[in-house]
Amino acid sequence: MYKATIGTNAGKVWHALQDTTEMTLTDLAGKLGLSVEDTALAIGWLARENKIFIRQQENLIWVSEKPEVMYSFG
Repeated sequence: MYKATIGTNAGKVWHALQDTTEMTLTDLAGKLGLSVEDTALAIGWLARENKIFIRQQENLIWVSEKPEVMYSFG
């Protein structure tokens, strides 16, 4: 996958998270019509830029744009 595609998907993830407190990786992928792998790459892009927050609970990965809800990587 090319960087431009990952960046485009990162934008989709960012906008989708504006509408909610948090979502699981799987639910987010379904909402966006992306594969879990493509969604995970986009989340990694945003996490590297400290723009989203991620936590794991009971084998699920949760994603949010709000720091009070999540932990950040980096």
